[in-house]
Amino acid sequence: MVKIFPFQGVFYNKKKLKNLSKVVSPPYDIISPDFQEKLYAGSDFNYIRIILGKEFPGDNEYNNHYVRAAAFLNGWLRHKILIMDDKPAIYIYEQKFSAQGKKYVRLGFIALLRLEEIGRGKVFPHEETYPRAKLDRLQLMRATNADLDSIFAFYSDKKDKIVKVARQFMKRKPMIDVKDAENVAHRVWRIDRKPAINKIISEMRDKAVFIADGHHRYEAAVRYKNELKSKNTKFTEDESYNHVMAYFTPVESKGLVVLPIHRVVANLAYYDPIRFVADLNEYFHVVPFTATKHTAPRVRKKLEKGLQKAAARHAFGLYLGNYRYFLLTLKDEALIDELVAEEKPKAWKHLDVTILHYTVFDRLLNIANETEDRVTYFKSSEEAVKAVDEKGAALAFLLNPTKIEEIMAVAGELEKMPHKSTYFYPKLLSGLVLYRFDPGEKVKA
Repeated sequence: MVKIFPFQGVFYNKKKLKNLSKVVSPPYDIISPDFQEKLYAGSDFNYIRIILGKEFPGDNEYNNHYVRAAAFLNGWLRHKILIMDDKPAIYIYEQKFSAQGKKYVRLGFIALLRLEEIGRGKVFPHEETYPRAKLDRLQLMRATNADLDSIFAFYSDKKDKIVKVARQFMKRKPMIDVKDAENVAHRVWRIDRKPAINKIISEMRDKAVFIADGHHRYEAAVRYKNELKSKNTKFTEDESYNHVMAYFTPVESKGLVVLPIHRVVANLAYYDPIRFVADLNEYFHVVPFTATKHTAPRVRKKLEKGLQKAAARHAFGLYLGNYRYFLLTLKDEALIDELVAEEKPKAWKHLDVTILHYTVFDRLLNIANETEDRVTYFKSSEEAVKAVDEKGAALAFLLNPTKIEEIMAVAGELEKMPHKSTYFYPKLLSGLVLYRFDPGEKVKA
């Protein structure tokens, strides 16, 4: 059973900060060092100081970016830069944006979600995580006693029952209305009437919830809960730390957009590009796309169109540098069934990211267990190509986006996709609302 709850959100105080666009931030995990510096320079109160603080050479156990994050959070609350809502509420969150030449609207709500151990309830992750990233978010949670960003989840609402409740409150003036650096519009309203809150709680009770983004934060929250639970002999499940702030949007929404995540590989030993292309023929039909410096952008777009057309046949774009492009199309799905020895469901075996991992990363490049240090990820094909041309990477793979139905099929089997299989766009904006909790408090509907 999925249990959600209203909570007293914490927000920037608009009486003290007139321009919220200067203090909100993208999520921590997509911020480059250069953009981190830009956010720092933009405002003394930018949320970056809490979710991704600077590290310094003299940092130690007692003075580090986690400690400083807690100090900023406490200081901003004390000086009313951040203020807590008067009473518990559920928060409507709407995003208006453009992607791939089309305009979209995505509507959801933010509430507390009672934590479940993975595989023991109705909360389904879909992606593998890295221990280092989980520990980072855990240490930040320990320092701040706060959920600084929402988990991003989706659920089914075929009859728009929850959406209809939300729209009643969207007739009001939004409490937050801001645009981010990518010109995405973010608006937030408050649902503060008990009957409406109870209606949403009731509708969500029997839903399956799929985590789209925030796997590291969800798993960190579960671990943090277990740490505190072990010290509490009277644990009841109602404890504040047994919940995580989450954003929920219907899977039926046309605004649930998934973009591809491209792979760039570097630091390859004994790598020969000519031999590599020849070896690819064992698994793929390999079609070269000839380009020059002048025609390269046009050729890449042509390759991407071919990639989209061949999506059903498991296709990849490949860039080897020096304007050498190729379209790779899997010869036969039966090859994958032979390569993947694990007892995995068919939906998992036939994911593009699985196919790439087992055929190329494992069999041809011998880096199956070393991808964390050798593979970087880009949502932009142009940036992926630049990493080869300008930063010394060996090659780039351009992918099609993972389909929503593939995500649900894999997660529903309690399996996880390889790391960075999906890129839900746009990301949730950091700094709109946070959940600050006292571990001794209890959560009530």
